[in-house]
Amino acid sequence: MTVLHIVECAGGVERYLSMLLPLLEKDFYQIMICSQHFQKEKFESMIDEVKQVEMLRTLSPLPMIKAIKEIRHKVKGAKPDIVYCHSSFAGALGRIAVIGLPCKVVYNPHGWAFNMR
Repeated sequence: MTVLHIVECAGGVERYLSMLLPLLEKDFYQIMICSQHFQKEKFESMIDEVKQVEMLRTLSPLPMIKAIKEIRHKVKGAKPDIVYCHSSFAGALGRIAVIGLPCKVVYNPHGWAFNMR
């Protein structure tokens, strides 16, 4: 089974993945599509494939469409069983990118900014 992770923001998501990925490595073939905010070298030993896509945190339609197209192209090439979207922006881009594809989608929002002080 192939799991493709889509991640945009580093920080808490990065820590979460550092704990999760090694636990899944024996049971799943794992691929990560990450933003330019990640040091992909850090994850190359934990995961089978790491690919980077420029994901600008903006509501401007052109950069979002570009990221969605690139993510969709990479997802189609990987043919994952599950696409696991981590955090809000990656969740939105990833869920739009896989519309109509035969994979299952899991979304994990991770943090709740409105709980922060």
